[in-house]
Amino acid sequence: MSVRVSRCRWVLALSFLLLLIGQMPLHTPAAAIPTVTLSREEQALWQLVSDARSDAGLPTVTRDNRITVLARERSTDMATRHYFDHYTPDGQTFLDLMPRYGLTSPRAGETLQGNNRADSPAEAARALIASPEHHAVLFDPRYTTGGVGHAVDGNGVHYFTIIFMQS
Repeated sequence: MSVRVSRCRWVLALSFLLLLIGQMPLHTPAAAIPTVTLSREEQALWQLVSDARSDAGLPTVTRDNRITVLARERSTDMATRHYFDHYTPDGQTFLDLMPRYGLTSPRAGETLQGNNRADSPAEAARALIASPEHHAVLFDPRYTTGGVGHAVDGNGVHYFTIIFMQS
């Protein structure tokens, strides 16, 4: 009888452990990332791009805090490590970094812009919209969520990142 009780306790303990494991997130949940307040530069660029999309008859892209944090990470990394590329010096792209924030998407695009202008958000918007490759990302109607990041390096160069995703 004690073997049966012991086995029953073991099965119950294992079942409880499996239930707990099944409820644990495999990544940082969205709730773990606090609400993000955009900087003046980020807000200006986001508004300029949103207005241009609206003028083109496209739906609004909803800003997502996780995507904004990722976009900021990309801009800050470029400013800190002094490079300007969709690939980090370690060979990673924003797609490689998405799982860190619990982000998945069937379609995602990243635009980068760097400049040292006093009106840097307006220049960034102008340059991105004028570039056929960046325009294709910014004006893709399939994108529904996004984020924007900004950082400045020690030489006054502004790094802007916009990431859009399809939900």
